Amino acid sequence: MRQHIKLCLPDLDQSAQTQLYRQAMRHTVYTFTELAAVWCWPADKILRRVTSTDICEEFEQASGGKIILAPHLGSWEMLGIWLGKNCDAIILYKRPRNKALDSFVRQVRGRTGGTPVPTKKHGLRKLLIGLRDGNNLMILPDQKPGAGKARIESEIFGVNAPTTTLVKNLCSKVECDVYIATIYRSSPPGEFSLTIQPLDRERLANDEITSAQYMNDKIEQLVRQSPEQYQWGYRRFSNKAYGPAK
Repeated sequence: MRQHIKLCLPDLDQSAQTQLYRQAMRHTVYTFTELAAVWCWPADKILRRVTSTDICEEFEQASGGKIILAPHLGSWEMLGIWLGKNCDAIILYKRPRNKALDSFVRQVRGRTGGTPVPTKKHGLRKLLIGLRDGNNLMILPDQKPGAGKARIESEIFGVNAPTTTLVKNLCSKVECDVYIATIYRSSPPGEFSLTIQPLDRERLANDEITSAQYMNDKIEQLVRQSPEQYQWGYRRFSNKAYGPAK
């Protein structure tokens, strides 16, 4: 986490980096302690905690399939619950190796109407079919694609990062609306704020380099608004990127 903050925010002095690290650690603990409630409480009880919303008109009025990008910012698990109930979204997730845990995760994430699908070939096929049928998709765009997966190097915070080309591939094949969404922790503690903003599908459907950079730029803009709520502990970059931060 310290390495990522130093690598991505070199303009902050040592004191500011240390302060951000402590705040980010606190929010990491929040993420883990919230998880039991988000997964196990009744959905209505959880969603009552979302006390403010800033949802663009385009999202409210759109018909047909939508792609919702959900970076690892704030409470993305709660966002999945909200999207499941309000959009009946297909939710892309990384399948755990443990079959019992995988069954539990699919059950709790899909209990409001969402449909979790794994990041495997058949899961990706379901995304494309679902989008063509007018369904909505939730995708975490800042996951590091595995070796052999469709990806491209693209900068975020001025550092090259393996970036998925899935969003580009979907946008170039299907006419759809695209948004970026976050549920932030707000004040007082225990309350949350939802934001949903429109993105330019034409830019996302462009060539891989343009598409990936546009997507990473939008993620970076959101993170800079609440950097303490970003999952800085996630190993996003290639190994060679960590040398300057050591």
